[in-house]
Amino acid sequence: MRAATALASLLNSSAAPIWQASEIAPRDGAPSIATGFAALDAELPGGGWPQGQLVELLLEAKGVGELSLLAPALARVARDRPCVWVLPCDSPGARALPYPPALAEAGIAVARSIFVKPATPRESLWALEQSLRAAHLGALIGWLPAFSSRDGDFRSLRRLHLLAQRSRALVFLLREARAAEAASPASLRLRLACAEGKLHVAVLKRRGWPLLDPVVLQVHPAHWNEARVEMQTPAPPDVPERIVINGAPALPARRWSLQSVFSH
Repeated sequence: MRAATALASLLNSSAAPIWQASEIAPRDGAPSIATGFAALDAELPGGGWPQGQLVELLLEAKGVGELSLLAPALARVARDRPCVWVLPCDSPGARALPYPPALAEAGIAVARSIFVKPATPRESLWALEQSLRAAHLGALIGWLPAFSSRDGDFRSLRRLHLLAQRSRALVFLLREARAAEAASPASLRLRLACAEGKLHVAVLKRRGWPLLDPVVLQVHPAHWNEARVEMQTPAPPDVPERIVINGAPALPARRWSLQSVFSH
């Protein structure tokens, strides 16, 4: 115990800065890009999204605002480098997928975006790995497929992690929240959930002490919350539930809004 105390005193008196695990990792020369949300930047090592590192976004539900969270950083990256989107290979209709007009509205250059639609999990992993081998990749956003075992899960993530470290790209993998129970080599893991119109970002893994409370962000315009309440209001009695064409009932009427289009 005396030796440990003496060593701690010696290290603290040293002129060289020493990082302790009880502190958030300082800027050590590793490149990062600001997220666009000051409250989140304050909790991330390096003050933003790390480049050349694997970042996992674990979603409590589909379309909670994950793409709106990434939009500010992707808009900066896509100015001069391409972004690759590896779409999910399972149940595409049930996912909140990138919508080109919404990406353009967020400032992301659609002309520099490459969308890959794999047919199988194997094709998905192949597309992710090949994208990370590209010389001038700006960002990779991929929906990770489900694996048959946790060992296969970790091995695949490990390969992607090593490839990501060879680049300066932003690398985001989107997964279901239940994957939080499995081990991962990702340097940053965030769990995303939506409550009262705001995005709750729980930092599950970072270089530094654990963050007990989630970071609450307004990733959508505030007036969308009011629009959501109006959309949930029952329709007036004089509004027909079905459209009638030539005396025959057709499909139920649906109301579309920009809020539903840009819900991701």
